[in-house]
Amino acid sequence: MVVQSGGNFKHTKNDFTVEFQSIEIPNARTINGSVFPLALEIKATDINDQEQISEILYEVSNDGKFTDLLTKHGAVLLRGLRNNSSKAFSKFVTAIETGRGRAPFEQIGLAGKRFKKAENVYTANEGPPRIRFYQHNEYARYSHYPSNIHFFAQKVPKHGGGGSPIANSNEFYNKVYEEIPDFIHELSRKKLTSIQVYPSKTKKSTVTRGNEFFWEDFDSFGKEIGDSDSFDVKKKKAEKQIKRLTDDFSWNEDGSVTVRQHVPAFRKHPLTQLPVFFNGLNGRYGTSRDADALKPPYHGKYGGVYLPSTYADGEVIAFQYLEVVNRISREIEFLHKWQEGDLLLVDNYQVSHGREPWLEGDERVVLVSMWDDLNGTKPSAYEP
Repeated sequence: MVVQSGGNFKHTKNDFTVEFQSIEIPNARTINGSVFPLALEIKATDINDQEQISEILYEVSNDGKFTDLLTKHGAVLLRGLRNNSSKAFSKFVTAIETGRGRAPFEQIGLAGKRFKKAENVYTANEGPPRIRFYQHNEYARYSHYPSNIHFFAQKVPKHGGGGSPIANSNEFYNKVYEEIPDFIHELSRKKLTSIQVYPSKTKKSTVTRGNEFFWEDFDSFGKEIGDSDSFDVKKKKAEKQIKRLTDDFSWNEDGSVTVRQHVPAFRKHPLTQLPVFFNGLNGRYGTSRDADALKPPYHGKYGGVYLPSTYADGEVIAFQYLEVVNRISREIEFLHKWQEGDLLLVDNYQVSHGREPWLEGDERVVLVSMWDDLNGTKPSAYEP
């Protein structure tokens, strides 16, 4: 049973106790009356006993505690676990998420480099350190997205940088609405199309140097593709996966495939019922702008093709609006500066995330684990 005192709580099983103590972290924000993010320091009878800690994390989660905290705060930092191994992260996060009744998220259409490190654990996007990732909810520009994405710091850059800014998507929506309400109504009325070009590994296509990905990759559309398959067979097998997301796609002369997904511009969180800025506009615009790819043919200075987000009728969304959106996203960010062993739990429906650059040659390893609420209610389309 979870025993709570003020903002702290503890759980004991077979004379083994795990305590969760609220701690303050610099520059934490207050959003909708709750601290963002909530930070908890973990103390245990034996902090090195992964099995006992995992069992208690499962029971605490099964009692609904982590779901309540994530719904209220959006993001919960667990600090003090003292083990930064991939295996430990896998144990802890799997205990929490299976305790909540969640299932591992099946990636389809991955547009970036990720490598599996342990069960349900992957490296974060392996894009070069020079690249900043702007606020985005994971897979929000797709029709298939996880309910949660959790981050774990395995190695922190020695010379700074590499932090993970997060933002509350309800606050994001509200701030954009306050500044450019016409844009909110226009997006809601005209709907949104997200476009991604996937290069081919088999044929020579334009790729992003340092963050190469291909439609033949397993977590993109290559789940059934074999090395000995002909190119036409690979395409047919890829189409089967693409159609799980959308019927709107086309093959290009260089062997790449353009995939278009028609998604709502805004969603309503299934538990809080608050509107959230849940789409791929900001992440795509910021990345395209930094790559000098805002004009046709939309080729980035480091390679790759960055087709702009459009309204459903194909009209390109005005950059003047997207620049305001991008500025607001930076203004409301909480920048999490990692300590090794930090585990940051994130409700993907209501919290977006990004990535700061760091020095070339410095090592940064942040792992991710994505989960899906297969039996729960997904965010619904929201119209102001």
